[in-house]
Amino acid sequence: MKNRWIAILLVLIMTFSLCSCGGHEKGTDEQINKMIEGMTTEQKLAQMMVVAFRSDSHNTKTATEISPAYEELLKKYGFGGIIMFGGNIEDAEQTVKMIRDCQTAAMASEQGVPLLVCADQEGGLVNRVSFGVTGSGSMALAATGDTKLAEECADMLGQEIAALGFNMNFAPVSDVNNNPNNPVIGIRAFSDDPETVAKYVPAFLNGLSKNKISSALKHFPGHGNVGEDSHTGLPSSELTIDELKECELVPFQAGIDAGADMIMTAHIQYPNIEKETYKSRKDGKTVNLPATLSHAIINGLLRETMGYDGIVITDAMDMDAIAEHFNPIDAAVMSINAGVDILLCPVDLYQDDETDTFPKMEKYMKRLVKKVESGDIKEEELDDSVARILKLKYEKGIMKDTLADSEEDQLDRVKEVVGSEKHLTRDWEITQKSMTLLKNSTGMLPLDGNSGKHTVILATNEYRMPTVEYALERLEKEGLLDASTVTTINYDGMQFNDDGLQKALKDADQLIILSQSADRNDLVDRAIWRVHQNEGGKALLLSLNLPYDAATYKDADAILCAYHPYGSAHDADGNGPFNMNLAVALCTVYGQSVPQGKLPVNVPKVDIAEDGTATFLDEVLYERGSGLKNWK
Repeated sequence: MKNRWIAILLVLIMTFSLCSCGGHEKGTDEQINKMIEGMTTEQKLAQMMVVAFRSDSHNTKTATEISPAYEELLKKYGFGGIIMFGGNIEDAEQTVKMIRDCQTAAMASEQGVPLLVCADQEGGLVNRVSFGVTGSGSMALAATGDTKLAEECADMLGQEIAALGFNMNFAPVSDVNNNPNNPVIGIRAFSDDPETVAKYVPAFLNGLSKNKISSALKHFPGHGNVGEDSHTGLPSSELTIDELKECELVPFQAGIDAGADMIMTAHIQYPNIEKETYKSRKDGKTVNLPATLSHAIINGLLRETMGYDGIVITDAMDMDAIAEHFNPIDAAVMSINAGVDILLCPVDLYQDDETDTFPKMEKYMKRLVKKVESGDIKEEELDDSVARILKLKYEKGIMKDTLADSEEDQLDRVKEVVGSEKHLTRDWEITQKSMTLLKNSTGMLPLDGNSGKHTVILATNEYRMPTVEYALERLEKEGLLDASTVTTINYDGMQFNDDGLQKALKDADQLIILSQSADRNDLVDRAIWRVHQNEGGKALLLSLNLPYDAATYKDADAILCAYHPYGSAHDADGNGPFNMNLAVALCTVYGQSVPQGKLPVNVPKVDIAEDGTATFLDEVLYERGSGLKNWK
């Protein structure tokens, strides 16, 4: 109890010092050092952890409130932060309450330090808060050719999550997606060109920082040139340091120079850089230490060569790349000794009547404390890391401003900001500027929705249908479409000889195909052929993911790229979660706006196997920067 009051007194002294002295760096550092001196080893380790309240053993339930047990856990350890995933977030009021309850518990811990409250709110494909503006995504923003729009999008995202109580966004993705086969980055990256990515990363950082939202560049030293997902495997890259400097490191250096608050590591092996190996506990095979655990990469490359002295955080330690191959304590020791400051998701925490993983944290913490006591982890490493973390919390006002407003005032702010008409309107306009027209060889676009011609829309699955319906309703309200002339079909799992499909295609003057894979779908290929048998029949390929399918369906009369595969759940009035790209693309097709986007990546030619699998060739079909304007 005595230590707790000392810690609280120190926080008050530090806050007063910052208010009265203008936050002089020297004074802040002195206060931080005093605070660290009063911490136990366990408290330091806890400050170096960002934990998640995930799901039960069946992966069916997720924590959406802070029970007394969760409150006691936060009070006991005083973790550095929490990360909230989509399952933790239901609506604005619930999110605000959960975050406030977490902060209240953390501030009631012995050290009394508020939490970093983190989310992966990248915009586009990856969003945890879905009931406000979600942004068009990194690659779509790069397609606009305007870094100011990326900054504006990040500003809106930052305003909304800040209103909810978040203070840390694990964004922007700073990877260069220069491997078309990459299964996890893709449109989350701005481009396949390092210089392009390097322009957009600082812009996105600036947008977040306007709202005191900390940023994290990810995934260092680059996740864009591997063909495996570190969530499910342990990727390996043969790149050398010199090769990384030519490409992958360029955006990270730009982000560092722009003042990035954190850098998140990649769970990727680089055997030409990190030679140390480990015997995998999965299969007994020898693996190289991935970047997350590599002293050569974190301390040597990032800190010494690139001059970065900010916070380094791991990607989630419960991902298969780490969890399947490394003993969790060994992984923690190696990452800390490598120069990492924060362990993300070291233990999956969940408790209800059937599942209780809290004891795992107690065991984990005790074992880590012993590693410090034995000298396997140096106390100085902990002190340096905690100093960086506390410094960030002071610089962002987290120590002083957290819970400064009442819950009622905060909710009023949320209603004003989150999903506001102003934000949604502007997000729609920015998304319009990303639409990229690669082909319009027969002058198919824009479609005249009142010409009486019959249009068939083939949707990739049922989840796209509400978005398609919303777009059609919006177009009809604006007088751009007679929706009775449109037939929408979900072609997921459908055979080409389906009677309903055949009848629709026979009567079709125009075909719009929603596509999201470079692998050839036989039904789509044959549907294009079938519509071309009709007099004047034309087909549009609407690319919803990476634009590489533009090379697969070369017989399409027109190709429009939207850079986002997910639909939305709007109602007729536009209420509901907004992933705008598909709706904007359909409205663009009918002339609501003119495509202005330019390809942020090269689209290579493809070789299609008999089973439809696409193999990317070295020759480029559509070069980076391609894109028609004014429909020509």
